[in-house]
Amino acid sequence: MLALQLLALGFLTLSAALFFGPQLAVYGPKGVRQLAREGQAQFVGGCFVSLTVLVFAAPIVSSGFLTGGDTIRLVMVDLFTLQFSPV
Repeated sequence: MLALQLLALGFLTLSAALFFGPQLAVYGPKGVRQLAREGQAQFVGGCFVSLTVLVFAAPIVSSGFLTGGDTIRLVMVDLFTLQFSPV
């Protein structure tokens, strides 16, 4: 799992460098202020941040679902069928 996380972080870093790098290389520090004002750059930056958080949080969340067993299965069935049984 660690190898997949490192691979995902590597690809995220590469994609961020290819998206933001050329403008920063050409315009320098002024390019950072201009990128901060652009809506598309804010959207892509937010996606990169959320994906990075997901890469770090995925093992923790998945272990919670895997160890839940029948309780998690029962809750998911109740949520999908919208038929809640009284306890």
